[in-house]
Amino acid sequence: MTYRLLPGAEDFAAVLALLDAYRHMLAMLAEIRREHGLRANVVALIERGYQRVRDETGLPARLVTLGIRDFAQLSSGIDPASVISLPLDDKLFAVKGAAEIALTTLSGRRTMAYRVEGYDGPWREASPARLTLAGDALTIQVGVAVTVPKEDARPMPETILTRVGRIIGGLSNAALDAVEDRNPLAVAEQALREIDTVIDDVRLDLGRIKAEEHRLTARRGQLQGELTALPEKLSVALESGREDLARSGIARQLDLESQIEAIDSSLGEVAERHAATAKALQAASAARRDAEHRITLLRRPSPKTADPLAGYGDEDAARAGRLDRSLRAVDRLTGTASAAADPSIEDLDRLHRDHAIEQRLAALKQGRPS
Repeated sequence: MTYRLLPGAEDFAAVLALLDAYRHMLAMLAEIRREHGLRANVVALIERGYQRVRDETGLPARLVTLGIRDFAQLSSGIDPASVISLPLDDKLFAVKGAAEIALTTLSGRRTMAYRVEGYDGPWREASPARLTLAGDALTIQVGVAVTVPKEDARPMPETILTRVGRIIGGLSNAALDAVEDRNPLAVAEQALREIDTVIDDVRLDLGRIKAEEHRLTARRGQLQGELTALPEKLSVALESGREDLARSGIARQLDLESQIEAIDSSLGEVAERHAATAKALQAASAARRDAEHRITLLRRPSPKTADPLAGYGDEDAARAGRLDRSLRAVDRLTGTASAAADPSIEDLDRLHRDHAIEQRLAALKQGRPS
């Protein structure tokens, strides 16, 4: 399968820098191969060239390992400057959905839009995927295994995002009009109770995500501390003539770098989940304001000529104490201490929202889009 990436200017520059560093790595490996007569010996190339390539290019550990294997298959006379592609695996890139791909570069994880350009012939590469830059066309070719999916009679679980979408849809005028002859107030109150449950669940999810981030960060610190201490130990081993210990230390160094790379990837995914969950919480809170306003109008019907938006959002003050209960539930579930409920935090959120409202109002007054 071929994905055509649609990068912005900064993303494109990051990919160019990655490809330049990869070409530099190939030139270094060619020099090492000539010096030691290694030919296509992957183990010897990794032993003599891995750390030097990492130090001089800053390439991700996974890409260096894949690149050495890729280099061993190239002809000895190839010009590194002419190389326009590099190998990838599932740690170096990930399809984030129907519109975006995340790619690891020298400057961190970059998310770019893409479109699918179709399928080619059989995949014969040793690596799972390849990134290719031809002119200004940036593509990722991926080997795809065709499998027959198994039947699964179990219904798909409803995610927080789909629940938020469903409760927002349930508050539409059409949904309320459909039960107008029965009891629209009861429908709105039931929607409000469901929204409260969703908001609590979203806050619990945020607590879990924060606990996971704390765990990953702590583990990364442990691994990084061990990795930082290794060079000095390796030097002592070599000075003492213990090449066997130095070799074992280098093997541990490679393992630590791979683990840190995996944790960094996991931390990136945790950050994306945190952002999506935070947006879900904002949407659910907005739906709650809508439901509260509808209930107020249904309980105290206003004249037909009254503006239905009058007083919208004034019901926020009735929600005092909910955040404190939710945070205590997070503490019990995750075992991590959350910040104590502070009314000033909700005031800060409300101030931020009021500021956004005032900005849009000012834009409308000036006759330009908000």
